[in-house]
Amino acid sequence: MVDPRFSIVIPTHNRAAILRRSLGHLLRLPGVEHCEIVIVDDGSTDDTPTVIEEYRREHPTLIRCIVLSNGGPARARNHGVKAACMSRILFIDDDVFPREGMLQQHWDILEKGYVGSQGILAWHPDIEHTELIRYIDSRGSQFAFDRIINPEELGFQYVYTGNFATHRDAVLDAGGFDESFYRRELSFSAFEDTILGYRLTSQGGQLAFNSNAIADHLHNMTVNGFLQREYKVGFISKRLMDLYPEIARRVGVSKNRQALGFQVSLLASFAKSQVAAKSMSFPLWMRLRHREAFLRGLYHAHRES
Repeated sequence: MVDPRFSIVIPTHNRAAILRRSLGHLLRLPGVEHCEIVIVDDGSTDDTPTVIEEYRREHPTLIRCIVLSNGGPARARNHGVKAACMSRILFIDDDVFPREGMLQQHWDILEKGYVGSQGILAWHPDIEHTELIRYIDSRGSQFAFDRIINPEELGFQYVYTGNFATHRDAVLDAGGFDESFYRRELSFSAFEDTILGYRLTSQGGQLAFNSNAIADHLHNMTVNGFLQREYKVGFISKRLMDLYPEIARRVGVSKNRQALGFQVSLLASFAKSQVAAKSMSFPLWMRLRHREAFLRGLYHAHRES
C-alpha cells in the first residue's frame, strides 16, 4: 500500500483559536507525516500568525505558511495550490477535523482515475443538534450529501472544499478557483467550490462521492448567524447568475428581478410577525426567514447593479 502523499491546503482568516485546535488534531492523524501542510494566512489580524509559527517551529519539515493580504478563500487556495510540492491536493478548512483513515480513502479514489474525491463533512461532536441544526440538515443548506444520487458520477454542485481531494494539475488546468466571488465589504464568498467543480467536469474530469472519507466540521450556528450567511449567499448569487448562468440554473438560484421586491416585502412581514412565529412550527418559521434573507440579499445585489 502506497502512503498517501498530499499537499494539504488550509486557508485561514482570523480564527486563531479554532486553527490551533484543528492543527493539533491534524498533526496527530496517522499518515500526515508523509504529507505537507500548506497554511495560507489570508490577511489575519488576530493571533493566527503566532499560532502558525508555533506549529511551524515544532514541525519545520511538515508545515509551510503563505501570508497574503486579505483576498478571500478562493485566492488563498489558489496560492496554496501553486505553492504545493505534491501532485495531489487535499483541501480542508481550518475548522475541519479529519477522521482516521481519511487520507487513505481519498488517495484510493484518486488512484481509480477520478479527478476529484468529495469527502463527508459531519457535525463535530461538540456541536449540539438543535432545531436549527436539524433544519439546516433537512434543507441541505450547509452540505447536501443526502441528495447525491450516484456516488460514482458526482455532480459539480456537491463539491465542498472543506474536505475535497484532487490533482494539482487538474486544478491548474481548470484555471483554479474564481477569486471574484469574494466580497470584502461582506467578509464573505460563495460558489467558488461549485465553480471549480463545474470547471473540472467541463474538461472531462469525473468526480466521486467518497462516503468513507469523513471529517468533522466544528462550526457553531445561531439563527441570526445563519440568516446573515443566507443574505450574503443571496447577494453573491447575482454574480453567479451574471457570470455562470448555466451553473445558476443548475443550482436553482435564478430569479425574476421584477418579482423580487414584492416577495421580499411579503416574506419579511411574516418573518417579523410575532403571531406567525408563535403559530408556526420552527421548520416552517425558519423556512420563511431563510427564504426572506436569501431573496433580500439577491434583491439588494440587483439594486446595486
